[in-house]
Amino acid sequence: MALIISLIIIFVAAVISSIISAMIPKLSINYVSIIIGIIIVLIAPLNRLVTPFEPDVFMYIVAPLIYFEGQTTRINLVRNSLWQIINLCIVLVLVLMVISGVVVSLFGIPLALAFLIGALSTPTDATATETVSEGLIVPKDQEVPLKMESLFNDATAIILVGATSLWVERGNFNYQSTMQGFLFSAIGGIVTGITIALVMINFRRSLEQHNFDAHNAQNMLFIITPFFIYFIAEEIKVSGIIAVVCAGLMQNSESINSRFVYPRQFHNGIMLLDLFRELLNNMVFIILGLSFVRIVRDDIINEDAGWEWLVIGLIIYLVNLIIRFAYGKLSRMSTRGSFIFAIGGVRGAVTLALVFMVTDRLTNGQFQEVVLIETFMIVLSMIVPSIVLPFILPHQMAEKEVKARVNSLKNEMVDEGLKAVQDIYLPARVKERVLFDLRDQRSANSTREFWRQWLRSNQHPSFNSEERELEQRALLWAFRAEREYLDMVSQKENMEKYVYQLYNDVLLSESIIIDPENNLG
Repeated sequence: MALIISLIIIFVAAVISSIISAMIPKLSINYVSIIIGIIIVLIAPLNRLVTPFEPDVFMYIVAPLIYFEGQTTRINLVRNSLWQIINLCIVLVLVLMVISGVVVSLFGIPLALAFLIGALSTPTDATATETVSEGLIVPKDQEVPLKMESLFNDATAIILVGATSLWVERGNFNYQSTMQGFLFSAIGGIVTGITIALVMINFRRSLEQHNFDAHNAQNMLFIITPFFIYFIAEEIKVSGIIAVVCAGLMQNSESINSRFVYPRQFHNGIMLLDLFRELLNNMVFIILGLSFVRIVRDDIINEDAGWEWLVIGLIIYLVNLIIRFAYGKLSRMSTRGSFIFAIGGVRGAVTLALVFMVTDRLTNGQFQEVVLIETFMIVLSMIVPSIVLPFILPHQMAEKEVKARVNSLKNEMVDEGLKAVQDIYLPARVKERVLFDLRDQRSANSTREFWRQWLRSNQHPSFNSEERELEQRALLWAFRAEREYLDMVSQKENMEKYVYQLYNDVLLSESIIIDPENNLG
């Protein structure tokens, strides 16, 4: 029961985080989520209701995020970047762990624990990287490596964290066992992910081919798939992270090749993917802020512990920057490109998840120190690119300017629809309703007008079948006029991106009108 209450609070906090982020678009949603997590701790009644999260529970929040990242990546891109992936996700990870571990050990930390800290700092986070680079144009030469790295280096990091945490616990490091474990876990994860994905793809295809009306079931399958795959992989002792990545890649390939079999299903999948990515990402960073403050308050301030973790976190981040920059130069990136690649490796959900996974193998003191070091490094890896990248990367059109252009186009588009309806005969009651709905496209109806229309709709009888048909035809006629206007604008102005966005909205509006399932009476 306590876990359910905790999840409900975190869930509500994640929703609030999205609302605040929408109101303050210049502030990254990850920062908003961390701040909300901190606020939860500072409000004593809420803090008592949120129990500490078990590592396994936390990984079930992270695994779907990684699955969704895989689902937005083409298999062709992975195949063409295979050697780059091996270098990024095995060689670079090993180098980062070894050098970071050696440097950390110079601060008097035992070598095994130092290497564990180094291993924990290696996995990068695609969602966090996208967040800090939002509104900026990242060159392809850096964008692709950063995406491939964030997808696949998690698995290597998990193996290394497992091996080094055992080293801390037992006092020795078994190289042979680690290599065998890595190969078994990685290959097993690939086979498991692909196998389960193929089974589920064939099952979904069979439902479609036999015309079973199971679209809600398909949506449910979409939601539970990453949880199911991760659970099965972990139960058979292979990499659940690699399994969900591979399954996500397979799902992307299926979606691309079957998007017109049932367009509604494809569109719903996109909407669900965006919703769950944002929700789960918010939850992760809320837990990050919450956990950080709890440890700082309870185990540092109360016990008057030192602040060595700040220095170590900063040193690890700087070591990572230097090594990543050197990798970029060795990969024949320009100096500017190497610097972008270096600071573009943002840490986030996976690093925090791995920290919680090693709880049982560390003493309380070791665990507290590791959490503080890694959390500080995560925050640094987010803050630095947020400050630096806007100075070295070209900006996309400012959000305010984009919104102004889109709103201007939308107003002109809706005017064309209103004009088209004004020129045809309709019964007064039907015309009033149609004009109200068209004005609503640009949020031109005031709250007072909304409630006036609401009262009128509830006081008067519903449209009869003839009036409903007239309403439908009038709206379709208006939407046709709006699309024709957008077609004309797209040919005259360099505004394709914004025109297509509005065009998509109009098509969705038309689908609401003509789809009997959307008829609310």
